[in-house]
Amino acid sequence: MSSRKWFASAAFVALALAVVALSGCIKVEVVDRSPSVTAASLATQEEVAPEHDLAVLAVDFDPPLEYDEIVALKTRGEGITLLVAIENMGTSAEQNAVVKVALSRDNGKTVFLQKEGLIETIAPGEIKIVQFKDTEIPFSYAYQLGVQVVPVAGEVRVGDNRRRYDLLITRP
Repeated sequence: MSSRKWFASAAFVALALAVVALSGCIKVEVVDRSPSVTAASLATQEEVAPEHDLAVLAVDFDPPLEYDEIVALKTRGEGITLLVAIENMGTSAEQNAVVKVALSRDNGKTVFLQKEGLIETIAPGEIKIVQFKDTEIPFSYAYQLGVQVVPVAGEVRVGDNRRRYDLLITRP
């Protein structure tokens, strides 16, 4: 093998090893920026459960946000699935509840992803998971994720209908 080919091969191997070594040092952090709904603020509202009350309960990612797994998925042309848990905290079944998600950076100036999902029916006390899958999200060190369940007709307690998260990619 000529020295030029050997040098190019060695440089490629060194670069690949550096990427593997550095990837273990990268961490994905999820920070909940949603205003908290305290017991005191709930006490000022109706003492009994309202008739209509949907809430964003939580979000999760499949697979979990681990940098190595994200890179492997992107290499295979696959993506991450965002899981949004919606709870019906009211006393009535709801039909056709719309769930919206937006992934952006720069406080919403650069939007990477906007999607809507639908919950056809959700009974009182029931929790349903809405899935959003995407493979074409460009790399950034900071993302903002907004999640919302659109208020249904008659819903008055809407403070729990939205959640906002910062997703930060850092080196520990």
